[in-house]
Amino acid sequence: MTETTPGYAAALAAAEHHATVRARHQEQSMLNLAFVDCETTHLDAAIGDAWEVAVILREFDAVASPATDTEYVWQITPDLTVADPEALRIGRFEERFNVPYYVEAAFTGYDRAPVVPMTRMQAVSAILSVLRGAVLIGSNPGFDDRFLRKLLGPGSAQWHYRPYDIVQLAALKVGLEAAGPLPWSSRKMSRAVGVEPPADGVAHTALGDARWARDVYDAVVPKQ
Repeated sequence: MTETTPGYAAALAAAEHHATVRARHQEQSMLNLAFVDCETTHLDAAIGDAWEVAVILREFDAVASPATDTEYVWQITPDLTVADPEALRIGRFEERFNVPYYVEAAFTGYDRAPVVPMTRMQAVSAILSVLRGAVLIGSNPGFDDRFLRKLLGPGSAQWHYRPYDIVQLAALKVGLEAAGPLPWSSRKMSRAVGVEPPADGVAHTALGDARWARDVYDAVVPKQ
């Protein structure tokens, strides 16, 4: 499996790229997989906003092999007037928020990738395009689904209607008896399938948690 990091042109040209991919999907049975995570200003999507969105898009080509994982990370300036200080602390908002003051959003990549300023609508358009038609996978992806719907607007949920939770997949892998009583711990289930959870400096970053979701998925689902 290969991994690429998109630049600014890829982020803004995503709509055209994924139109081509969707056309190819007419000749294949596998839908794209989107390993997602959002960092937010509140646990309740009715109150807070997503300020960081990461997607690792796994694309299956009907002809080429292997599948390709592409990483995307955006940050969007949130409304902080109703933000929960604890949510901001957990996501290390003050330390990590990297959108220049003169714009609404940015493609932030990862590690030392350059920050690319953009408008909020450009970020929304790029996220919509990347997620269109994909199956969402994450740790409690219903949480991410709610914040994505709020960020992207009415009618925006053009991804597959059934998201998949890596904690539940891991519990099924080890067996319900071994998993123990509810609620299941994401970290415990991750270790049970041989995946070490993110370290403190990586946990609760959108890309770090999206990578974690991907790694757990790969540990429990047979290769396709």
